[in-house]
Amino acid sequence: MNKATILTYMELVIATVIVGSSVVAGKLVVMRLPVFLSQSASLAVALLFLVPIVLVRHKNSLRISKRDALILFIQALIGMFLFRVLMLYGLAYASASESGILTSLTPAIVALLSYVLLREKITLRHGLGIACSLLGVLALQLPHISALWLNTPHATSFIGMLLVLSAVFGEAALTVLRKMLSSHVSSLLGTMYITLFSFLMFLACSFGEARRFNFNHVGAGEIGLVLYYGIFVTALAYILWFRGVSRVPASTAAVYTGCIPVSTLLLSYIILREPFLFTHLAGAGFVFLGIMLISRGERR
Repeated sequence: MNKATILTYMELVIATVIVGSSVVAGKLVVMRLPVFLSQSASLAVALLFLVPIVLVRHKNSLRISKRDALILFIQALIGMFLFRVLMLYGLAYASASESGILTSLTPAIVALLSYVLLREKITLRHGLGIACSLLGVLALQLPHISALWLNTPHATSFIGMLLVLSAVFGEAALTVLRKMLSSHVSSLLGTMYITLFSFLMFLACSFGEARRFNFNHVGAGEIGLVLYYGIFVTALAYILWFRGVSRVPASTAAVYTGCIPVSTLLLSYIILREPFLFTHLAGAGFVFLGIMLISRGERR
């Protein structure tokens, strides 16, 4: 495996770990800040970070075709705006660990969409990797399925599950649509446009929240969450993810999304003090086995 391939895999892992952390950060956001207002602020921060870099790197080459603009707009609508709205409102009903578990379905959804939209072949090794990810989902879900069956007080809300699952479809579509962009649209430029489109969408919906919200309640913790969402979750994670996805098949990138629930679970235990379950270890093991299978397939 050459250095470029290793770097690509590292970019995918780092990006997905940051995305996983965004679920925990999102749980904290919905507890402290309005959804649309907080996301407008975080995207504004991301643009302040991205625009100067894009101007330096691309100078006069900011123009894109109408086709690419349309794809980027759809990515912004489905993969960032709707993803964040559905995920954040879903977190109001479900725990961060439960939401992270549902994101494990992303590899299978990406593989399915890449097969339908991009006509990418799913090899035996890719299939085994995806199957391992799904087994990880099953292992992670067992205690929650039992809770629902027994109707215990800790049973996951079906409303929260439905919202988070819908958000996962948006995230999967983001990955597949990236493969449909022209090659001259760099990861940095694409991230800036997606962030800009999403910012305008959130801004249009945030004026009502801004009139009702008491800004005197905003402290260092709330500002830190907005900055983290803007710089790391939006700017850095999307740049790294788009760079990695542009170099590997969508079905390969799909399995790396298995890092999202693993990082979410770990951070849920550490930061939110959510309960630890040994079935989570089995699920995480299957996820990483899937990543290993895909990586070995790419190396050959």
